[in-house]
Amino acid sequence: MPSKEMIGRVLSTGSATVTAEHITAFAAALEDPNPLYRGAEPIAPPTYPIAFMTQAMAGGMDTFLELGLNFMTLVHGEQEFEYRRPIRSGETLSLTGRIADVYEKTGGSGTLDFVVMETEATDAKGQVVFFSRNTLISRRM
Repeated sequence: MPSKEMIGRVLSTGSATVTAEHITAFAAALEDPNPLYRGAEPIAPPTYPIAFMTQAMAGGMDTFLELGLNFMTLVHGEQEFEYRRPIRSGETLSLTGRIADVYEKTGGSGTLDFVVMETEATDAKGQVVFFSRNTLISRRM
């Protein structure tokens, strides 16, 4: 069972370079024809950070094991993005993944453990570009 003492624990740090080609390919995969996502200097679609979420959480497997989540019942419950400004091609973002919250709920199906993970992305000036939060849910056995 996850411990509240893990709140604030950094899972990993890293970086991601945003390219025009990658933004355009991401928008094409979404079948989004918005011209802002194409051209020499496109901005990224709102869900673009999911493309490097795995990178932001890399190295966190030991922490996942320490959380004690039941991987057989683990589901991705929610995803949200909070932007301070658009993501632009040509920039390199520094990513920090951390555990933002841990809580439980008990109901008819037993006890569910919730872990909220947050990724913060900053630009070369150290300014926050976005936060991403995702909630993992696991039924306790």
